[in-house]
Amino acid sequence: METSIEQLEKWLRGEEGCNSEFKAARSSFNEMKDLPDYCAALANERGGKLFLGVNNDGRVVGSSAFSGTTNTLPHKLSQRLHIRIDVEEVLHPDGRVIIFHVPSRRDGQPIQSNGKYKYPMRLGESLAEMDADTLRKILNEVQSDFTAQIVEGLELESLDEQALVKFRAAWAKKSGRPDFLHFSFEQMLRDLHILSEEGMTYTALILLGKEEALSTYLPDAEIIFEWRQTPNKIPHDVRRNWRGPFILMGDRIWEAIDSRNSRFPFQDGLFQRDIYSFHEKSIREALLNALTHRDYRIQGRSIFIKASTEQIVVLSPGGFVAGVNPSNILKTSAWRNRRL
Repeated sequence: METSIEQLEKWLRGEEGCNSEFKAARSSFNEMKDLPDYCAALANERGGKLFLGVNNDGRVVGSSAFSGTTNTLPHKLSQRLHIRIDVEEVLHPDGRVIIFHVPSRRDGQPIQSNGKYKYPMRLGESLAEMDADTLRKILNEVQSDFTAQIVEGLELESLDEQALVKFRAAWAKKSGRPDFLHFSFEQMLRDLHILSEEGMTYTALILLGKEEALSTYLPDAEIIFEWRQTPNKIPHDVRRNWRGPFILMGDRIWEAIDSRNSRFPFQDGLFQRDIYSFHEKSIREALLNALTHRDYRIQGRSIFIKASTEQIVVLSPGGFVAGVNPSNILKTSAWRNRRL
């Protein structure tokens, strides 16, 4: 790639927008933070060019940054951002200009930086951390099955043995195959396609992973229960946190909710009967929906169960799945975590 002086000047005559970034960088430019952040931000904006040695007005001022080392920058950026960025020097009459040709990210794949920001985006003339709505829109462009992805480093020893035993018993009962009870854990996981030669999936981690494994590989896979005597009360009266194999957590969560269940007796002819505020089957269905339909790629948020004597609300992170919106939700269905 070789850019002529004429082509460079054409680019510089255009206003600095979401596809170009001008930096004077007369003597240096931070290689560890600013460079990967600006390149990642441009990639997240569908690609563009970063010019060093050019001021905000598009005038060449010259830069001595990365003098003699520009040929090493593509490899370094590839290691940090996992995208190919071509770098070239143009010797303009007014000074040396370094151009970083940044490709667009792929659909549904935001570019992560290891500089000051995790997912940088442009905000005016500066950079900022990508907000949750923007990140969600990118992720929803092409929504792959997160729960079918391999968890690097997850081993069979990272799974809870009690959960594995319970899971195997449920699998045998559901399938009507008592012989499944004699399968090894490894064979069971392989038959269910949550373990392969490539490794173990997030489905195995979510359903069967020990607390330590979840804390390491998916710390946001947490369920938080808050109880308030009245629903509009700000501070909670009781709070419980669960992070562990959901195969075991489901019973514990229902026990916590049921321990605060309200009983309403009524007379039915000669007999007195009871109605409870919270119905076990309905609560378990809500929990399963929250677990299986949440967006695990959203960081910093967990499943919340907010209950009082009057109501129970289950909040699960995530918005509409790609292809589904308020206007077609009654007619359109799509998978989010199909493996799970």
